[in-house]
Amino acid sequence: MISTPPPARREALVNRLDWTAWFVFANVPLAWLLATGFLKRMPILDPTTAGYVTLTYIGQYAVLAWLPGLVLVALAVFLRHRWLVPVAIIVATLGQALLAVDIAVFELYRFHLSGFVLNTLIQAGRHTFDFSWIEWSIAGAALLAMLAVQAAIARGLLIKRPRPRWLVVAFSVLFGAQLGAHAWHAWADAVYDTRITSITRYVPLYHATTAKRFLEEQGWVDATRRRDDSQLAHLEAGIRADGLNYPTQPLSCRPPETRHNVLMIAVDALRGDMLDPRWMPEVSTFAERQARVYTQHYSGGNSTKAGGFSMFYGLPPTYWDAFENSRTPPVWIDRLMALGYEPQILSAATLISPAFDRTAFAGIQDIRLDPPGDEAWQRDRLITNDWLSFLEQRGAGASPFFGFLFYKSVHGYSVPSDYPRIKPYWETLNRLALDEDFDRTPYFNRYKTAVRYVDGLIGRVLDDLERRGLLDDTIVMITSDHGEEFNDNGKGYWGHGSNYSDAQLKVPMVVHWPGKPAGRIARRTSHADIPATLMQHALGCRATPPRAYTMGKSLFAPRSRDWLVAGSYMNHAVVTDDHLIVTYPTGQYEVMTTTLEPASDFQPPPDILSEVLKGLSRFYR
Repeated sequence: MISTPPPARREALVNRLDWTAWFVFANVPLAWLLATGFLKRMPILDPTTAGYVTLTYIGQYAVLAWLPGLVLVALAVFLRHRWLVPVAIIVATLGQALLAVDIAVFELYRFHLSGFVLNTLIQAGRHTFDFSWIEWSIAGAALLAMLAVQAAIARGLLIKRPRPRWLVVAFSVLFGAQLGAHAWHAWADAVYDTRITSITRYVPLYHATTAKRFLEEQGWVDATRRRDDSQLAHLEAGIRADGLNYPTQPLSCRPPETRHNVLMIAVDALRGDMLDPRWMPEVSTFAERQARVYTQHYSGGNSTKAGGFSMFYGLPPTYWDAFENSRTPPVWIDRLMALGYEPQILSAATLISPAFDRTAFAGIQDIRLDPPGDEAWQRDRLITNDWLSFLEQRGAGASPFFGFLFYKSVHGYSVPSDYPRIKPYWETLNRLALDEDFDRTPYFNRYKTAVRYVDGLIGRVLDDLERRGLLDDTIVMITSDHGEEFNDNGKGYWGHGSNYSDAQLKVPMVVHWPGKPAGRIARRTSHADIPATLMQHALGCRATPPRAYTMGKSLFAPRSRDWLVAGSYMNHAVVTDDHLIVTYPTGQYEVMTTTLEPASDFQPPPDILSEVLKGLSRFYR
């Protein structure tokens, strides 16, 4: 039997909840007032942009005020007024103070506050920042002022509050603004309206809705036509990348002595240890005879979005939103196009999600966004045949080509039904059975079978280049966007996107470069080094320092990398030789070894933390 509280207790509870709700709502205008600090940075170009910013401003900062407010509502159920009021004052003050700190961090670095950033600021701050007594005094006075304002609000609402029905009106207005902003962004994203999508990164904790694929499936949007129309509009209007400082200085380039062809081959989810004659005989033979193999090469992500971004831009995936929203392509692909290269972009995966059509290939028209074919192995075979046809149709004296092939079968463990299996073989997948005690051999063999299948397709591409006499004039890079784990660390992790161990970050890197000898390079390298390698050694831009457009250096440089910033679907990590500093969406962070063992006593060197902070903000205005 459920007991009912006495009327007096019910009335007191309702009174506390009513007071708490109005106290939180009173903090919404304060959040709006503080957030005006973001407005001066936002690219508000016209009335349309201003309308979207208004909706986002009203809705999102109300959400931010209500995040600590939900805690207070829960506490109001248990705490009496004499305890609830001071707790509410402190919680609200801390919430507004965090927003103020976020504004200050964004003003300095152009990214928002997180647990990782806060820790990095604290650790590096002792060596990077030197606050004067005046600055400390201002900060202290501001905090006291916030406390005073919150106390005044709390006292005023104890004396008099609006009628409860106005709570419904307030909730409706704020919810409507938030819903309208997300719907507007979803449509703008689908029609490539960067005026709207470029606003996202300026708003803290704002995860704007996208629905391009859904809208296209409903027939409401033609993504390819919209992309081309938007691209032409950008070119005609000369729209620049508002908010980005990329590159950080004008490029100083000369026409290269030889315009080598460039072919980049990426295999989705290919582990670094798969470059083995047993699993990749074609590529292994090619690498041994005609290429440099980088045995300690790391992707900048454990997912396609993050890893692919690091491969094309040589930057941490924290920059993704800014580049996508502004449709800014990598400098080296822009340089290829300026030199008259003929592009041929062939992907067995969609280029819409992740949106490589609006990042890496934003400057290239007439690319196929979605390949036909039900199975990944079919699409891989298709792009191989399309590539061979492309070369077959090229006439004598044609411009040099830039090719990109992205294979998908390994990611989906997909092979034709009659393709030879590596035994024992897990024929019917049941990933619910996977745990730290599962025998990985049949599952791993299924993966290796897909690796061998794709290796055969790549072998056809390499053999065709050699048969046509093109290898002597073609730079070939063979790599992956990320690795794939099969419980390598004994922690029950399978697949990718879940941690930053070698199993998920380490990938092959095979580089065939005309005039350079084959060999094996054991120093640590990463995808961040790809843009600098091409810009300096193939595209005539040696006079421009790599730090102007990437966080890497040339693959041919002798020094190893000390650290890199890697990304996943929802979080990021600083990766050193032996340790990981991993962030989480909650704002927390964790320090561990690269084999995922706790390492709470590890203190990252302050110089690395300082470099990380600078790197995360260097390419923002």
